[in-house]
Amino acid sequence: MTVAENPDSMRDVTRVGDLYAFYEPLLTERQRQIVELYHFEDMSLGEIAEMLSISRQAVHDQLRRVEDQLESYESALHLRELAQAERKAWEKMVCAWREAAAYVPEEVRRRMDEAMRAMGATVSILLGGDADVRKPFE
Repeated sequence: MTVAENPDSMRDVTRVGDLYAFYEPLLTERQRQIVELYHFEDMSLGEIAEMLSISRQAVHDQLRRVEDQLESYESALHLRELAQAERKAWEKMVCAWREAAAYVPEEVRRRMDEAMRAMGATVSILLGGDADVRKPFE
């Protein structure tokens, strides 16, 4: 069952949103418009159809095709999967640093905090802003 057929499935909606964040540049302008109206503007199929002067069925079909296309991209490239693994690794590193910080000299702790902030900013960009980089290591 696709998200277009079951819009109340939060897990599916979240997955489509995640995939869209990674693969949005690979979609056509029309595909992006329909996905954004449906998923981010919370418009109904009928409202989108009326706005775009197409049938409700055409909107439904387009959403299903885009979902399949996004899943195909993820199957080939695994960007969402890699981002989830990176997020978990980052959280483990932050936790380990919190535990270790009390046992290192102040100068080393300061340098490590700076390095963690720099790395956190990079991780945040790679994960679409999901990494907690607000001094999680202090």
